Amino acid sequence: MILPLAIKSLRNRRLTAGLTVLSIALSVALLLGVERIRQESRETFANSVSGTDLIVGARSSPVHLLLSSVFGIGNATNNRELGELSKDRRPAGGRLDHSPLAG
Repeated sequence: MILPLAIKSLRNRRLTAGLTVLSIALSVALLLGVERIRQESRETFANSVSGTDLIVGARSSPVHLLLSSVFGIGNATNNRELGELSKDRRPAGGRLDHSPLAG
């Protein structure tokens, strides 16, 4: 009894019903697309950082240090030259590995 009445109401309001269905479909597609991009970016970030165990650098913003040392983006701040380190702070062999991407 109520189903024929609902169908008749939809036929009388075709444009409104069609726009409603279209907007819901677009909203769901947009939501799924954003969720997919978020998931892929998390996986990509995790894969690119997975080979890094420790990042050592001068005192600065952790984000700048991570971006500079792992991804090569931007400049690390408060960098010191290798010669500025005092002899007593050097390791036992006196050698320092100063490779920017030493893993």
